[in-house]
Amino acid sequence: MPMLSGRDALTRIDEALGDEQRRVEEVDRRIEEVSSQLLQLGRARVEDLRDLARLRVGLIAAGGLVSGLDEADRQVAALLASRPAAQAALEERIRANQRQQATLEAERRTQADALEAASDAVDAAEAKTQARLAAQPHYQAQQGRTRDAERVAQHAEDKARYSEQELDQKGRSYRDDPLFSYLWERGYGLPTYRALPLVRWLDGKVASLIGYAGARANFARLQEIPVRLREHANATRQRADAEIEALKALDEAGRKADGIPVLVRVREQERAMLETLDSRIEQAAGDHRRLLDEQAAFAAGEDPAYRKAVEYLASELQREDLQELRRDAQATPFPEDDVVIARLLDRERQEQALQATLAELKQATQQHLARLQQIESLRVDFKRRQYDRGDSVFSDGSLLGVMLSSFLNGLLDRDSLWRVFEQQQRYRPQRADPTFGSGAFGRGSVWGRGTTRGASTWGGGGFGGLGGGGRSGGFRTGGGF
Repeated sequence: MPMLSGRDALTRIDEALGDEQRRVEEVDRRIEEVSSQLLQLGRARVEDLRDLARLRVGLIAAGGLVSGLDEADRQVAALLASRPAAQAALEERIRANQRQQATLEAERRTQADALEAASDAVDAAEAKTQARLAAQPHYQAQQGRTRDAERVAQHAEDKARYSEQELDQKGRSYRDDPLFSYLWERGYGLPTYRALPLVRWLDGKVASLIGYAGARANFARLQEIPVRLREHANATRQRADAEIEALKALDEAGRKADGIPVLVRVREQERAMLETLDSRIEQAAGDHRRLLDEQAAFAAGEDPAYRKAVEYLASELQREDLQELRRDAQATPFPEDDVVIARLLDRERQEQALQATLAELKQATQQHLARLQQIESLRVDFKRRQYDRGDSVFSDGSLLGVMLSSFLNGLLDRDSLWRVFEQQQRYRPQRADPTFGSGAFGRGSVWGRGTTRGASTWGGGGFGGLGGGGRSGGFRTGGGF
């Protein structure tokens, strides 16, 4: 399985983005061609009707029809005269945006290299500092104290947690017994117990019946031990935290002595500059999408000038006098009329076919534009997650290529493709160890990328069950009061 670097993976996404943009442009060109053919057919129909009117010049209205058709053709030509300049201006805006994106991408590559160099400088310095600290006896001693304190705290935490679980499990039989709960809540057997003589006598009978004295002692121990163990666990945790902070202070002092905070500030400045460039690139990409939408609308004849021309032409062709002219021509036996009528019918069939083609092309444009937006979103997320870093790699480059092709062909959605990227992405090991020193205890790390290893756990002896009098297997009388 050939690995793929993060930079190369981003290049493939960029290539896919370029391919999809070219597909959009190609479909737009086809839409523009079909729209132009439709308009030419409409104008040709006007010419056919003009010929038909001239053939029937003997009719009173024929002269007026011809002049009206000439006026319609002039109006359409006037409306369309402004389109080439508007289209050229739009294409220039698109080219300017593309130049802007290319410039920004070149700047980003340079800035990404600068960030990578700054990150490498931090990594190398941290590795050197870690080696120096690891050789110092007082640092080794603090590491040992921290490990011992953490082990004791973890063991105490385990014991306290087990005792609390045992209280919940074993104490349930006491809490669920109505007679025991009654006497417990009244404080029976304690110096604070108060009751009338008769009630005191009855409570004594109940206590004797259920063996309350021994049960109360066991339940009291069940409640008391978790409290004491939790207090002990909290105290040991505070001591462990203090040792970890002391070790962290040595880590930070070592970093400061070797000038690492200065290198980190440089790295963060380079990162901020890269993020600023990414924001500008994202904004330029959004502008490009809007320009492509405008271009698609222009190609589809949805701009104001084209729409007015089509509407005007359609209204003229539907005039009643022209429809009457056509009906009269179809009813005559003259072959010249038949030729013009045949041309009209053929043009209408062509128009229907072109309209169907145009609808399919418009649907294809929407699909390509949606896929283009998805690729741009994927590209933004890719850079936002810093998958294009110098130490970022993808396990199976061939698989990514296949998945990307499947996505471009509509066989895979964007979320599924992103999951493949997430599953395949890895970082090459860095020289500095994020779990060195104070970073080994699950409290965050001052080293490397700031990754942390899960909190260390040490085995602790199980906490035995409570002994004492009372009823084994849990307390339950089943009586009522």
